[in-house]
Amino acid sequence: MSEERKISEVIADFVKFLNNAQFSYTYMLEKMGEQDKITQDILHQLELENLKYNERAKLATHLAAARKHRRIFKDSVEELEPIAEFLEENKKLLNNFGALVGAVRKQEKYHSNRQYYPRIIQKENENI
Repeated sequence: MSEERKISEVIADFVKFLNNAQFSYTYMLEKMGEQDKITQDILHQLELENLKYNERAKLATHLAAARKHRRIFKDSVEELEPIAEFLEENKKLLNNFGALVGAVRKQEKYHSNRQYYPRIIQKENENI
């Protein structure tokens, strides 16, 4: 039987997901821009250089690969964009989630180390 996860772990994983989504969005946006520049380089080479057939064929293959890579990065950007925009509009939210994780962990720790010291029963046993 699997052990149930702590609430703080679930919240911490969500915060980590949000941080990673924001980082990934920026990274994928940069990579998409790089592929755009590669595309432009290839197109300018095709336009301005006097290339032989096999050189044009190699550039066309390279162009196709660059466009496929760009599509992968663009798809990721489009999927992550709503999260990145939400976090941009709600910058304090991530910090508040971090504080929430701390508060929940504090309560979990308190509950895991809880002890009770009897007040009355112990005194009665001493009198017997």
